Amino acid sequence: MQVTALESGSFQISFEVVQTFFSHMVAFLSGPTITAAANLQSLLFGNSVVDGVIYLIKKFRGTSPDKVTPLKEGMVRLQYGDETVDISVESLKLLQSLPVRDSLQKIIEEPLKMDGIEVFEVRSGGKTTETVTREESVYFAKPSMPDEILVDDHRRAAFSIMALAFKDDNKWRLSNGEQTISAKIEDADFLRRVNENEVSFSKGDILICYLHVIQKRTDTGIKTDYIVDKVIDHKPGTRQIPFIFE
Repeated sequence: MQVTALESGSFQISFEVVQTFFSHMVAFLSGPTITAAANLQSLLFGNSVVDGVIYLIKKFRGTSPDKVTPLKEGMVRLQYGDETVDISVESLKLLQSLPVRDSLQKIIEEPLKMDGIEVFEVRSGGKTTETVTREESVYFAKPSMPDEILVDDHRRAAFSIMALAFKDDNKWRLSNGEQTISAKIEDADFLRRVNENEVSFSKGDILICYLHVIQKRTDTGIKTDYIVDKVIDHKPGTRQIPFIFE
């Protein structure tokens, strides 16, 4: 980021588009790099008042459209409540892109939180074509994405007990011999027997369980939750030599 004083009490902030950000944009655009750069400027800042992605985010306060309708010749119609606006498919892709929205947050929203910075302006040929005030900057925060369930699996599994938990979350550390997991125990009858000292544990004890595994894609990556729905059997750690009795 470069900050240059234009006049007393005024600053111009110019941003250089880093290669990683630019590569995300070029993936959406056709043509060589120079053409892609020109298209990027048009799509972000617009050739008219309703063309640019920045304009759309500011006007509709960072919300997602209620409906998207495909039109002819590479256009789509966005509906926000009773209002509609027609944009190109390329603009829609940029509007939907998390890398783009993340970069706009860093370029617009985060600097406007700083003391002394009151407005973000886009200028072309010395003329201001777009502005975002500090109050409007919150619209450019990257939208939070709902978690996407990738795996929802039920299985039978055996675990040795590494650590018990008697707090409200009831998350125990269990090991299958290769992996140690933190699993929430949701077998109410088993927990009752544990709390009433009807079940005791020693080193090497094994639990045979019905295990529920949920894997989700989140904003920060893959998250895995382990839930013990039912404890089928509790095998003591001490083993005895099996004899045959008549």
